[in-house]
Amino acid sequence: MGNGGLRRSLVSAIVTAIGALVLALLLLEDPLVVVRLSQLAKETLEAALDDVEATMPAGELGAVLAQAGARCGCRITAYDEGDALAGDSVLAAGAQPEEGLSALHGSERSTFRRGERPPSRTADRFLAFRSVSYRGEPLVLEATLSTAASQRIRSAVRELLLIGGVLAIFVALFLTYALSRALVRPARELTEVADALAAGDLSARTRSTREDELGAIGRALDRMADQLADRIDNLRAEQDRLRTIVNSMVEAVFVTDSLGRIAATNDALDQLVDGDPIGRTAMEAIRSPELHEAVRAARKGEARAVDLDIPLLGEMRSLAAQVAPLPDGAGVVAVLHDITRLNETDRIRRDFVANASHELRTPLTAIRGFAETLRDGAVNDPEAADRFLDVILKHTLRLQALVADLASLSKAESPTQRLTLRSVDAGAALAEVIRGLGAKAEQAGVTVTSYVDPDVPPVLADARALDQVLVNLVDNAIKYSAEGAEVQARLRRDGDRVAVSIYNPGPGIAAKHIDRLFERFYRVDPGRARDVGGTGLGLAIVKHLCSQMGAQVAVESRVGEGATFTVSLAAATPSEAGEAAGAHSEARP
Repeated sequence: MGNGGLRRSLVSAIVTAIGALVLALLLLEDPLVVVRLSQLAKETLEAALDDVEATMPAGELGAVLAQAGARCGCRITAYDEGDALAGDSVLAAGAQPEEGLSALHGSERSTFRRGERPPSRTADRFLAFRSVSYRGEPLVLEATLSTAASQRIRSAVRELLLIGGVLAIFVALFLTYALSRALVRPARELTEVADALAAGDLSARTRSTREDELGAIGRALDRMADQLADRIDNLRAEQDRLRTIVNSMVEAVFVTDSLGRIAATNDALDQLVDGDPIGRTAMEAIRSPELHEAVRAARKGEARAVDLDIPLLGEMRSLAAQVAPLPDGAGVVAVLHDITRLNETDRIRRDFVANASHELRTPLTAIRGFAETLRDGAVNDPEAADRFLDVILKHTLRLQALVADLASLSKAESPTQRLTLRSVDAGAALAEVIRGLGAKAEQAGVTVTSYVDPDVPPVLADARALDQVLVNLVDNAIKYSAEGAEVQARLRRDGDRVAVSIYNPGPGIAAKHIDRLFERFYRVDPGRARDVGGTGLGLAIVKHLCSQMGAQVAVESRVGEGATFTVSLAAATPSEAGEAAGAHSEARP
């Protein structure tokens, strides 16, 4: 009970009990007192009549009546057979006749008839009758006693009961207040501690030292709080461990309640869906009829595995979902594995195998064909043999280049490859690449010129990787430039970065090819690419090497206006710039 409820209950109960007791005594007092007083009056009147009857033969009637009335405190009157007054104790005691007659006539006497039972009481008197014989004459004695004395006694008893009841109520109130203070305060403390525990404050304790039942309850509450705190700490630790394990999973996980609404998720799922999934159904969070059907079946106790292809976060994603029911119909748990990259990798693998097989098949077919022709007799024709051998050598060199590029691409894509980034003089590296490709440019009739801004700082890169990137870009520019064209290489500062641009005045690249230009074996013009000896892997190698160095590669081109490939590299800090001179000596493999 709160706010004095226990105290009010105690006071109400005790006051009600005392009030009921007093009321019962008041209700019982009147009949009990009346009965007792009536009994005493009867005994008194009977004693008076006995006294009169015993002394009547020896004395005068008036004196006998007066003496007996005085001794018993009542009035005794005698009537003869004619119902006439024969004697009266009041008149015989010396009262004035008028007073005696007035008193006699004022009495509510009932006529006594022989053989009838006389009344014993009137409104204000007790009455008793007896038939006697006085000196041979029959008389009827009437003894009367006023009820005034009994009324006074009854009033006094009633007043005593009322006063005692009031005093008992006040004493009860005082005792109840004292008792309630002894009970309510510790009870309120127990209530406050219980409320604090219910609100989550597990540090609340009663610390009771009382030796009564309330103290025992307080100590039991403290023990319960200690055990509850230990169990909650264990549950929280277990929950944290479980949450850490679930959040460390790459698979997305969600758990629904019995109504099918998501009640718990992990970080992977939160990153997979748009918005907060808690409280939503699986269909609302991930719009997939297959997943919805699997969840519905799991709620009926049937585990399912489904594959989904759905749009999430603006792109199509492929998911493999395992949905299983929880015990007792509490919900379902679903584990979603994002296999988009796995499917993409599988697609790339298949494309790569197909493209590599195609690229290998062409030169191998040519080599086999010309070798068989030579074996069948063409070797005896010097002119044809020389021509066939030139073709075989050309395709052998193409195979060698393809194998080399495949090895370079495999190495560039390998997760185990670690590039060493340090300060590199990009101007010196570009100049050395141009010198190394000078003979190829001269053979193709192409001029390669370089423009290096004077304030260009060293770049943060891997020397060998940077050299390979520049070689591929300049070599491509030479291959796809017409005879007499000029390939331009420019090195300039671009804010806190350094940009290397390679421009070739070739036929240019249509916009539809730009996005796929860095894919393996992708060629804008497959026939021309094979004619110039391209493998289709050079730009893919460039992309992967730039990604590992933290650089970006981009292309700008329009059909008929040539193409510009730009590599953006991070500039080296002044402390790293001192290493540039030593880095260039390791640039070329």
